[in-house]
Amino acid sequence: MSNSVGTNARSRPVFIDEDQVKELLNWNEARTALETAFVSVSNQARDPAKRFPDHPVSSQPARTFVQADGGILLCMPGYVGCHRVKADSPATDRVSTLACKLITSFRGNAAAGLPAINGEVFLFNSSTGKLDAIVEANYLTGVRTAMASIVATEHLFLRPEQRLNRDGASIQLGIVGCGFQGMMHAVGFVRTQPQLAKVRSIRLWNRTPARALQLQTILQEEAKKTSSDYSVFVCDTVEDCCRDCDVIVTATGSSEPLVYRSFLKPTVHINAVGAGQYHHAELAQDVYDHCQVYIDHWEGARKELATLRSTIVGEVGEVILRQEKTAPETDSLLPKRPGISVFQSLGMATEDVTVGRLVYEKYLDRQRALGE
Repeated sequence: MSNSVGTNARSRPVFIDEDQVKELLNWNEARTALETAFVSVSNQARDPAKRFPDHPVSSQPARTFVQADGGILLCMPGYVGCHRVKADSPATDRVSTLACKLITSFRGNAAAGLPAINGEVFLFNSSTGKLDAIVEANYLTGVRTAMASIVATEHLFLRPEQRLNRDGASIQLGIVGCGFQGMMHAVGFVRTQPQLAKVRSIRLWNRTPARALQLQTILQEEAKKTSSDYSVFVCDTVEDCCRDCDVIVTATGSSEPLVYRSFLKPTVHINAVGAGQYHHAELAQDVYDHCQVYIDHWEGARKELATLRSTIVGEVGEVILRQEKTAPETDSLLPKRPGISVFQSLGMATEDVTVGRLVYEKYLDRQRALGE
């Protein structure tokens, strides 16, 4: 890996722009990066004597917010140690990655025709501290956030026997909120069908119907590209969007409840991604009264879900660790059936660390192939 590639010879860090990120970042490779991020956090949280030596560890402080005139700067530093970059990397080929994502959010930018949110991941050499690369992170963040939900869906909703028998798993997907994150989630579920589950239909709702119609067109084009036969429906109400869905994504900025218990099947998985005034505003309290909540990391949950009134079962990474280590059923964290499971997606630095490293390594691979 790149720990020894150009460590001293490179005079300046490389810059990987959004177009390059879109070319380099593969959805299924990102899946491995996200599983690594989840597992590294949960393995680190274990008692040192009980950590799994063949799994990565991590360090990530709580993210910080800096107020500025007209906007906010968000800082997310993180470290993942002893991890594989790709699923097919040899078990002995492990790296450590130090990185920091910086995001600015300036809502007034829209009036000037500029993106409201901009981000970069800064990748440092873990041995020297030297800055190796700057990766534009808007698309990267969209992929890693959607893939976090997809990984959570796989490990919380699809039972192991379903994941082994791909032909036996199919889902009806509901997307509540068809902005950038809703779009990325819908595309991500479609692109990862062979590895996750067949999507038989997708239901869309957005407060502005034109946005849902736009996403419907995108998904119909995706169906042609992927030779898929799913149907896409634009719904007039959130209730219609959620009806009969197996998996639901809520990706809005709503500060008021949108999804109620009466809208849902007895067994359903929800990826709650939206970030209004609270991270848990989109789902009504009667959903939280009858569900099991899973999180990406406890430290973030204690801070950002402090007002949540529900049962938090644990981290997705701990679920993955226990499944891999064949823990007895009494030690399982899997959701009870029938029942509602909710992945409360907060986002964490380790996700940007592992996905950023993946993009950087693929960039280096391409440069080597070109002889540069």
